[in-house]
Amino acid sequence: MEKDQKNIDDILTEKELLELLRIKRSALDDMRHKKQLPFCKISNTNRIYLVKDVIEFIESRRIVLNKNT
Repeated sequence: MEKDQKNIDDILTEKELLELLRIKRSALDDMRHKKQLPFCKISNTNRIYLVKDVIEFIESRRIVLNKNT
């Protein structure tokens, strides 16, 4: 497999993402509706998430307090 190709480990189901982030479905729905978290719409009720996007989302919310201590 080529280095740039994606594999099944690079995606998360909605259930996996909810467990990973330890949030409720309503919180995930809110993030999606506010276009904060990209997703792939498989059907009207089925979505998947790219691990890369989830990591970028988490990193974008990183807060470092008082670096000097």
